[in-house]
Amino acid sequence: MSNSPQFGFFRLIAANLTNRPHRNLATIIAFAIIAATLFSAQYLMSGAQQSLDAGMSRMGADIMVVPAEYNAKAETVILMGEPNTFFFNDSGFDKISKITGVAKASPQIFIATLAGQSCCSGLVQLIAMDPSNDFTVSAWLKENPGVTMGKDDIIVGSKIIGDIGSDIRFYGHSFHVIGRLAQTGMGVDMAVFTRIEDAYVMADESGVKAVQKVTIPRGMVSAVLVKLEPGASRTAVASEIRAKIPETKTITPDGLLGAVTAQLGAVTRLLYGSTLAVTMVSIPLLAFISAMVAHERRREVAILRALGATKTYVVRLMLSESFSISIVGGLIGIGSAAVILVFFQDFIAVSFKIPFIIPSPMTIMYDGVSALLLSAGIGGISSLGPAILINRSEPYETIRKGES
Repeated sequence: MSNSPQFGFFRLIAANLTNRPHRNLATIIAFAIIAATLFSAQYLMSGAQQSLDAGMSRMGADIMVVPAEYNAKAETVILMGEPNTFFFNDSGFDKISKITGVAKASPQIFIATLAGQSCCSGLVQLIAMDPSNDFTVSAWLKENPGVTMGKDDIIVGSKIIGDIGSDIRFYGHSFHVIGRLAQTGMGVDMAVFTRIEDAYVMADESGVKAVQKVTIPRGMVSAVLVKLEPGASRTAVASEIRAKIPETKTITPDGLLGAVTAQLGAVTRLLYGSTLAVTMVSIPLLAFISAMVAHERRREVAILRALGATKTYVVRLMLSESFSISIVGGLIGIGSAAVILVFFQDFIAVSFKIPFIIPSPMTIMYDGVSALLLSAGIGGISSLGPAILINRSEPYETIRKGES
């Protein structure tokens, strides 16, 4: 016959899958582990990358200049929001703004607040800046026309507790919340932005109003954000800054990405290595299971062939069963991994000391489809050989052997 008779293709698949529940369950678990490990590695890298992109976009700077001795602390302020207070020995602000390729330079002052603030469970990074040349909150102000940053006004990160219009006290000084930044997964989420002149007033009053005095030297800054002119080389300008202003370090998005990648490297290598190891072990194991199932089903396949089913039909049937198991296992693994990763999002960020946000739906979908395709591919490869092998036997000879 040139065409296979109608055997109820999907009904046969469902019947064959339910007839061997224990073996199929073990196979599903194997596929779930493969998909979960691959998806987790991709998810972590995607979350860290998108967090870094969002954070650097929010900063609005191409380069950040910091004191060389506080380079590591400055990175933790940016990436994780761990509060620090430090200053340049010489701010160098005027020198930076005059370097070729620099379009704009914006100074910032980092002030670590005291513990026990009503807005947060831990310490907060207070960042004082000049709204007239700032990059970080200026974009937010443009997105919210009509909002201006006046005396004692603050704009807070996404994790700072406090409604817009409420007041928060730092070092005994009362500030008024006028806005909240979108979540980035980086240190800016736990930061509070105020004007430099308001920070000076707070410092002056802290000796009387706060349990601990904070000192902010006039004219000294903690960091300088740099925006480059169109076409200017980030590497060349950063080198020029370090050469002209001794004892400084420059932080760039590429450098931060390298630091995050290094921190995530061990985890992602472990996950990718686990995926490879599980895959290498699973393919022959699943092929062996498929061969066992094919051997058990020789008579069933022979009857289908005798009734007119073509070899192609039989191969399609066995591959479809394998694909069904692999897809079910992959979906279970991806779903379980996604729930765990989302639930422990903050724990992951703190444990690995990386910026991290939930990736975009499209990215999650892409990562999930990639993991699912790997599972389906392994399922197809492992079952293709046994399916072809069982088709080589003569159906009538197989039936006769089964009856004797």
